[in-house]
Amino acid sequence: MRTISIVLLTVIGLATPLALPAIAQRHLRDARMHSHDSRMYFDYGDPLMTSVIQSPDGRTLDVRLATASSMFSFLRSRDAAHGAYYAIRDVSVQVTEVGSSQPVVTHDRTDTLYVSTFEQSTAKNDWHTTDVQLALPVLDPKKSYSVRVEVRDGIDRQMMPAVVTPLRMNVFTNTPDSNGIAIGDVMLIDSLQGTVATTGVRGNTYMFSHDMIAAAQFQIADALKGEPSVEIRVRQVLNRIDAADTGERGHLTLSSSELHRDSAFTFKSAGNNMTYALLPDSVHGRWTALFTVPGKSFEQGKYEITVRVKSGHDEREHTNACMILWQGMPLSLEDPADAVEPLTHILSADQVSAISGGSKPEQMHKLYAYWRTQDPTPGTAYNERMAAFYQRVDYADFNFANSHLLNGVMTDRGKIYLLYGPPTNIDRTFIPGDSPVEVWTYSNNVQRIFRFEDPGHHGEYHLTNVENLAAKN
Repeated sequence: MRTISIVLLTVIGLATPLALPAIAQRHLRDARMHSHDSRMYFDYGDPLMTSVIQSPDGRTLDVRLATASSMFSFLRSRDAAHGAYYAIRDVSVQVTEVGSSQPVVTHDRTDTLYVSTFEQSTAKNDWHTTDVQLALPVLDPKKSYSVRVEVRDGIDRQMMPAVVTPLRMNVFTNTPDSNGIAIGDVMLIDSLQGTVATTGVRGNTYMFSHDMIAAAQFQIADALKGEPSVEIRVRQVLNRIDAADTGERGHLTLSSSELHRDSAFTFKSAGNNMTYALLPDSVHGRWTALFTVPGKSFEQGKYEITVRVKSGHDEREHTNACMILWQGMPLSLEDPADAVEPLTHILSADQVSAISGGSKPEQMHKLYAYWRTQDPTPGTAYNERMAAFYQRVDYADFNFANSHLLNGVMTDRGKIYLLYGPPTNIDRTFIPGDSPVEVWTYSNNVQRIFRFEDPGHHGEYHLTNVENLAAKN
């Protein structure tokens, strides 16, 4: 397996709140949220995700499906060997001609899902994957088709919204019109051990700040002469951080000696992830190209992976799109309205003013430019220091908001938590007639004690005293 080379990449450097934080109100309304993190109040994420891989000859469709436990009603299981709780999953997959109500192919499947604990039965990050393989009839290359996936709870019969995926036609024949070359969809792989691939189903998204392992399958007609070669190009078409920074990100050429002849990935097993093995294929002339894309340095956004296959004087190319997203990105980083304000705790007023000026994209660009100056690992897109800062912002916003300050990080407790992290110990005192008191002790390298009081009994704690532990010792 080869690693693609980078051609171009620009690197810039528990108290319950009385009111729901502004950031939570906004994200509750935003259906675009995509995160697998469990939060204090909400679990953001898509409970149903699918991806579709079409074979080079267009005759086989591999529908990969992942459903979260939270989609289903789990009951106590009598089969303790499989799990303490079980649910029934009904899956229906249809291939339909666009404009027609009559499906070309229909596949229905019912299976039983098991989990070990009650917490898993309600979790949005506990996944159950499956692989549905469909044999397609000869389809009309002049028409368009779509794949419709429906998942139902087999116990209470509640139907989730259908997922509809456009199906690209890929007709393989030995006519000059097709050049005798056909290329299947690119398969993204989470890990590869020898010839065994493990992958989850996260739609067409891939993990942020990870190298991308990919496989491309193609087929060459017997009539063509010459050993094949494969050229792979990766292009960023949408940059979520810097809209102006797009373009080619990588380029790789594989010779026939670096390709796997008469082989294809075959589905082996499913669980939280799916496993495939690269095995000899019965279809003559089918090849598999394995390559690595250095995704650690790729910023979030939309990418296109183009595979071009050459055999003698004939060639063909096919492009797949995918998203690289930071799944689990702090919510406060998604909008500069939330991300810039906490900087007042660590930057001067002039610095904050400079970052907060301009449009939202301009603010985001300047925000990331500042944090790149603080990045301990500038060779990767993931900025550990920025991530830690905004994870603290999230916690403070959700836990320290009050009736006057909906952004909890701007309260006294939120500021201390942001600057110093979680205290070693918290003592709370509630005496009738007196102000509630919280005492935060940092017996680590901070070596301080912070005292907060709530004189109005409304959850509005104010910093009233700071002690230096080092001086006392």
